[in-house]
Amino acid sequence: MQIPNLSSTLSFLLAIQTTKACNPSRRDTNTPNPFTIGTDGPALEATKGFALNHIGLLTTNLPAMKNFYGNILGMRNIFDAQVTAEYSVTYMGYSQGGRNGTGFQTGAEMAVAKNNMYGLLELVQFNVSDDRLIASTERTNTFGHVGLVVPNVAEAQAYLEARGVAILKRVGEAVQDFTGPVPNSMGIGEFAGLHLEAKRALVKAQGLIGFEMFLMVTDPDGNVVEIQQQDV
Repeated sequence: MQIPNLSSTLSFLLAIQTTKACNPSRRDTNTPNPFTIGTDGPALEATKGFALNHIGLLTTNLPAMKNFYGNILGMRNIFDAQVTAEYSVTYMGYSQGGRNGTGFQTGAEMAVAKNNMYGLLELVQFNVSDDRLIASTERTNTFGHVGLVVPNVAEAQAYLEARGVAILKRVGEAVQDFTGPVPNSMGIGEFAGLHLEAKRALVKAQGLIGFEMFLMVTDPDGNVVEIQQQDV
C-alpha cells in the first residue's frame, strides 16, 4: 500500500525519531529506555591517541565496489596499491575538510592525511581466489554493516533508488520477518535457530532505538549499508 505524501510523512516521522535512532533519548518519556550510558573514566594512558581509522572489506568485485562507494555513495578514491599482479588494496573515504565531508580534499591531500583520518574504507582483492566470499546478508557471520549518516535520509532513499541501488529496508518500515538478508545481517535470521519468542520480542522492541527510520541497502557484494539521519 502506498503512503500518500510520502516525502512529507517521512519528514514528520524523522523529526520525531532522529534523536533516538541508535542514540540515547534526550527527552523525558514514558517509553522504556534501553540505553545505559557508559561511565568509563579516562582512557588508559597507553591508549591515548588511539582512533578507529578504517574498516576493511574483502572483495572479488573491485570495480563494482569502487563504483558503488565512490560514484554512488560519494567516497573519494584515496589510492590503489597493486601489491602484486593478483593482490590489490584500495582506500576510499569521505573528504574531511569540513563536517561530514562538506569540505573538498583531493586524493593527494587525503593520501597524505590517511593515517590521521577516521571512517575510511579499505577494499582488498585477491583476483585469482577460488573462494566464494559470502556476505552476512546471505549467511550470518561476524560482519554486520557499514554505517553512514546523511543530512536527509528520505532524500537519500530517493536518490539511491533512482540510481538502482538494492534497498533492503525502506525508511518507515519495520522488520517483520525472521528470514532474508536483513535478519541474517542482524544475527536474528534462520541461522540463529528458531527462538521465536525472543525474535518476536525484538520485533516489538525495535522502535525503542528508532530502527524503523533506518534505511538499509546493499553494496554489490551484498554487504549491508545502514543509513541514519544526522542529528539536527
